[in-house]
Amino acid sequence: MPTINRRAVLNGSLAALAGLASGPMPAIAASRGRGDDEDFWSNVAFEYDLEDRYTMMNGGGNNPLPRRVVSALTRYLEYAASAPRPNNYYLLNHRDQHRGRLAALMNCGPDELALTRNTTEGLNTVASGLEFERGDEVLFSPFEDRYALSAFEPVAARSGIKLTVVDLPVPPTADQVVEAFAERMTRNTRLLCVSHIVDSWGFVLPVQRLARLAHDAGAELLVDGALSFGHIPVDLRAMGCDYYATSLHKWLNAPLGTGALYVRGDRIEDLWPLYGVRADAGDISKFERIGTRDGAAVAAIGQAIDFYEQIGPERKAARLKYLLERTMAGLSDASGVRVVTEPDPDRRAGLARVVVDGWTGKDLTRTLLDRYSFFVYGNFPGELDGVYISPNVFNSPGEIDRFVDAVREIARG
Repeated sequence: MPTINRRAVLNGSLAALAGLASGPMPAIAASRGRGDDEDFWSNVAFEYDLEDRYTMMNGGGNNPLPRRVVSALTRYLEYAASAPRPNNYYLLNHRDQHRGRLAALMNCGPDELALTRNTTEGLNTVASGLEFERGDEVLFSPFEDRYALSAFEPVAARSGIKLTVVDLPVPPTADQVVEAFAERMTRNTRLLCVSHIVDSWGFVLPVQRLARLAHDAGAELLVDGALSFGHIPVDLRAMGCDYYATSLHKWLNAPLGTGALYVRGDRIEDLWPLYGVRADAGDISKFERIGTRDGAAVAAIGQAIDFYEQIGPERKAARLKYLLERTMAGLSDASGVRVVTEPDPDRRAGLARVVVDGWTGKDLTRTLLDRYSFFVYGNFPGELDGVYISPNVFNSPGEIDRFVDAVREIARG
């Protein structure tokens, strides 16, 4: 491995330190990149060095990293390890630069965005940081059980607040979501908590309308954005939420242990940090002060942002939607197969649940991996138990077609 470029350190250049060219990838920068432009997307896919034992169809989980991010992370780790006290902190000092770039992508102020470790940390920061009174109520969609609801359960046990799950049909329309929340709100409702894109289903909830509903009643809105940022364009100003938590290691393709928490400017001072810190109450960085942190992972967020910006949020969203809708079309007439996702094609993203009659999600997951080498995630006991698929930009139409053939073959028995 080449030695550290110490001149780059003195000049403050993370890209040079990582041994990376600073310009865009020519093949990507030159193309318009529609969702079905295979010349464009094959160049994007080439940026990944993927495990060849199976085909990844789990983009909504922990995504593979582009080569440029892996290269940067490796070099930053070497640099930090060579003298941890100064070098790790040098890498961490680039948080403000990354904060500004992420804020521009999300359309919020840099002073409203904290760099966290993941969505869970952001959700718990809000749950533990709000000042609740006994009798206050928090409303959840029925899809928040695994993450957001669990963040509020210890708060409810301590404070005596009420946690209410709002019943919704599957799949829900936007009107049904808003009407259901409106019917369950009371004068004690303090907070609404929903996912932007629902984990394992792909429903895109009408967060803008829910924000207006909450604010009209004097309540606030917390959005779990784990599966939206880096997947579809996110505009926090237009969304109107008070809090938004996301993981950068999912669709942005940043290293594990990186995330972001948006707190609307006028909410920062009154929200307690998760850890005891000495910081101004109105300073967004109070949510980042967690003790020693991996500077290499934080620094490599920059290369993930580069990659996302060069593809373009709209183009990436179009590709993910195209791959999912190709899957849906291929399975539309398959006997015993159902694809459940966002019902509105104008709002649809790139994520869905595939259900095969007579198969549990666990068995379907294992069979797709062992027999056909597709890596998906399943095991959702209930009427619509199945597998959760979320193709990413490194997947090809040929892989989608092979997946369709595999599911059809399984359904035929």
